[in-house]
Amino acid sequence: MAVNFTNNWKNILDKLESILETEFKGALPVYKGKDIPKGVNQAIQLIPTGTVLTDYSAISETREFSITLRYVFAEANVNERALDHILRQISRIEALIHDNMKMDLATGNAFNCRFESTDLNTDEESGAHITEWDWKCQHQGNLN
Repeated sequence: MAVNFTNNWKNILDKLESILETEFKGALPVYKGKDIPKGVNQAIQLIPTGTVLTDYSAISETREFSITLRYVFAEANVNERALDHILRQISRIEALIHDNMKMDLATGNAFNCRFESTDLNTDEESGAHITEWDWKCQHQGNLN
């Protein structure tokens, strides 16, 4: 017997990508997965990392989805002006996520959307500045 299902990962990633692309209007490209094309100076990556079952019943389940969101600024020698730009982008992304605590999806909605942590690092090999957030949301699915 075939299973009826909804690809909740795709729905959540597509909506998060849409929110980011709408805000930055092409000035900051968004990529799903681990690869950013060579020559791209700055970008956002969305990397799905896992789910946790938080509530389960005969009529539905609620899962918490986790996505690593990375802002990559690929300049090795960052002066004060570039650092100001990086910090401005970080603050803008954090405010955008806060303003989208609920997202209407193709089927249902995601709620309690938030950043749980933020790490600022420099990639030792390339010198790129990488800000990494642990983004989470909840979604109720498999409704009967």
